[in-house]
Amino acid sequence: MECPFCGKIDTGVIDSRPTKERVAIRRRRQCLACAGRFTTYESTPEQLMLLLMRQYAGRSASARSPEAVLSFMSSALRSLSEEIEKLVVEVDKPGPPKKAKKAGKKLAAKRVPKKKAPARRKVAATKPKKVAAKKEKKMTDTAQVLKVIKGHKKGANIQKLKQRTGFADSKIRAIVQRAYKRGRIKRLGRGVYVMA
Repeated sequence: MECPFCGKIDTGVIDSRPTKERVAIRRRRQCLACAGRFTTYESTPEQLMLLLMRQYAGRSASARSPEAVLSFMSSALRSLSEEIEKLVVEVDKPGPPKKAKKAGKKLAAKRVPKKKAPARRKVAATKPKKVAAKKEKKMTDTAQVLKVIKGHKKGANIQKLKQRTGFADSKIRAIVQRAYKRGRIKRLGRGVYVMA
C-alpha cells in the first residue's frame, strides 16, 4: 500500500476491524518510512453489491431476498439507461458548419503573387522596460512549521504552531514527528520543540 504522505510502499497494519455495515474491512496503517498514519477500506465485489442493494432496497435487504435483488437491478438499469440517453443526445448535437474547401488547378493558376511592400524601419521605443516581478515561492507546510519553531528560541509547543500556521492538530503532529525523526528538530520537554 502506497503512503499518501511520502509515496513509499513500506507500510504496516496497526488495526483491522469490519465496518458497521459489515461490507468492508477498515485497516489503520502506518508508513514505516515517515511514520504517517492513514486508513484503508477493503471489500469484495459481493460485499459492495450488498451495500448498494441496501441503499436502494432498505437496511433489511439481503442478497438472498429476490425482491431486494430485483428492485436493485431495475433501479441500476434505469439509471444506466438515463446516462446512455444523455450520452446519445450529446453525440447527436449538431456541431458548427464546416466550410467547403475550394481547391483546384484553375484557381491555383489564376493566383498572382502579391508584391511585397518595402520594409519600414522601426523606431526605438523610449518607454522604459517593465521589470518582471519575481513570483514568491509558496512554502511547504513543513517549511512553515519549521519557520515558526526557528523563531522561538525557548521552544514552540503544538498550540503556538496551530495559532501561527492555522493547520489542524493532526497535521502539525505528523509534520513534527517526521522532522523529529529526520533530526531537524529536537525536544526540550513534552510537546516543546526547538531547531536541532
